[in-house]
Amino acid sequence: MKPATTNPRRHRLEVRVTPEQDALIRQAADLEDTTVSAFVLEIVTARANRVIRQQRDTVISNEAFDRFIAELDKPAKPVKALVDLFKTHPKLPEA
Repeated sequence: MKPATTNPRRHRLEVRVTPEQDALIRQAADLEDTTVSAFVLEIVTARANRVIRQQRDTVISNEAFDRFIAELDKPAKPVKALVDLFKTHPKLPEA
């Protein structure tokens, strides 16, 4: 027998559902010709990826991006607190 090439699934998630939710999920899985586990796993994984992507990526309009770049291109202005800090501590301690 040839060994499996994919990692075995070792973790288990359990969720309690109402009878109505159970029937709905089973009907949808059946319509997709898949198991309830495969259906739920696919949907939940896609949603988790979308949530993580939304938190990681910032999407802005072209106009907002142009304004952002214009602000970055402006010459820097000294920040008094930082100027004072570097006057009193000209060299930061080595890590």
